[in-house]
Amino acid sequence: MSTDRDTMASNGQTETSSYDTFNAKSYLKNNYRVGPDGIPDSHEDWMPWLLNNLKDTFAGGKLSSDRLLDVGTGPAIHNLISAARYFPNITCAEYCQENREEVEKWVRGEEDAFDWAPFIRYVCGLEGESDWEARQVSLRDAIQQVVFCDVRDENLLIALNDGPYDVVSSVFTLCGVAKDKADFDGIVSNVSHLVKPGGTLILVCDLEATHYSDGKASFPHTYLEASYIRQAVRNSGFTDVKDDVLLFKSIEGLNWDGTGYIYLTARKSSDAAYTW
Repeated sequence: MSTDRDTMASNGQTETSSYDTFNAKSYLKNNYRVGPDGIPDSHEDWMPWLLNNLKDTFAGGKLSSDRLLDVGTGPAIHNLISAARYFPNITCAEYCQENREEVEKWVRGEEDAFDWAPFIRYVCGLEGESDWEARQVSLRDAIQQVVFCDVRDENLLIALNDGPYDVVSSVFTLCGVAKDKADFDGIVSNVSHLVKPGGTLILVCDLEATHYSDGKASFPHTYLEASYIRQAVRNSGFTDVKDDVLLFKSIEGLNWDGTGYIYLTARKSSDAAYTW
């Protein structure tokens, strides 16, 4: 796969930095598939890697509490399947209206909503649970709000009007919207204020990518190393930073030019000050 943006444009994809053109249905179709064996079909098994990490993070109710905020949910709910066992109050915060509408369609059970049942079955299998349909119901019930969120808003707590959260998760969003490293630092700092002192941040980022595509348009991406991401989290008032890095052997045929992913968890310093 070529990583040259001009080559991508000449292959029928438009280079853009505006998320107004993001195509949610195309993104879901290109990125969320399950094979005949029931295992999510993804390059070098990155999707099972992600879902396994999420399962381990929530296993045994280690983060069991009340309120979880998912920042930059996109049109997808797969990263909330394990959380729904322990969090009865989940808020999905997303910038793009089309993405919010996709999530709302699924929560309402509309016919043209994306089918997440294969992913829910798979995660329940990882957890040793057989009643995936009950989990689907509990996840729909748990998602109580789907709201607008701009991670560059320095007053996110006021904008969301719901106080800090026990757990804040963000999967492939903060890295994807950052214009440069300084912007990434500011975004992580803004999101940090959404986490209660003693609460947990779950952050998943691309590593060393310069662009990605939804299948129709190409979007720029800030080049971020694992060490930089760890330090940005620490600088925003988090301790006990732990992570798992998945490095790809090849990126041939992918819609993105990075080297891998990082799954990171961290605890907000108990003496951190916040205003709400």
